[in-house]
Amino acid sequence: MTEKHTHRLKRHVYPKTKTAVYFCTLPDCHYKIECALALGKNSICNICGNEFILNEYAIKLLRPHCELCGKIRVRTSDGKRHFVRRDSLPVMAALSEDIVALRSKLADATDTSEDEDI
Repeated sequence: MTEKHTHRLKRHVYPKTKTAVYFCTLPDCHYKIECALALGKNSICNICGNEFILNEYAIKLLRPHCELCGKIRVRTSDGKRHFVRRDSLPVMAALSEDIVALRSKLADATDTSEDEDI
């Protein structure tokens, strides 16, 4: 008898029927489930290895991962957009606060307004 465990899933689409299923990628496990039925099930993150619950976003992914391992699009100070991992955002926020402080110091130092006469 096999032991119960949390599955690490990967999506597979059958070419003829276009049916999408998830199958477990752990050794000696033959678990399969349709993607729509996997909503709300526990799974192992394919990036960090932590256990999480599959949500509507995760069931659309080829290799589902938890929300902490996901990437989001951010805009840099020069206006360009790029993707960063969610777990690095506190570092990015701290850096942006430092940049704002440095810009205000620079503006104060280079202020060319005329001094008022008394």
